[in-house]
Amino acid sequence: MGAREELPLPAAVRRLCGITPGQPVLLAAFRGRDLIVVHPSNTITALLADLHAHILGAPDER
Repeated sequence: MGAREELPLPAAVRRLCGITPGQPVLLAAFRGRDLIVVHPSNTITALLADLHAHILGAPDER
């Protein structure tokens, strides 16, 4: 963690994940596997929209 309480991600990792500098991300830690998964905010938004549409039975509007 940096002084601004941020976890720096190398540019190569950001490019691989489609993350722009400064974009919010969700980090999910899987301690039993020594693994951290990085989810860009646009991925979380899409997953939640799909989940809510499925739960509500709404047509896909994307």
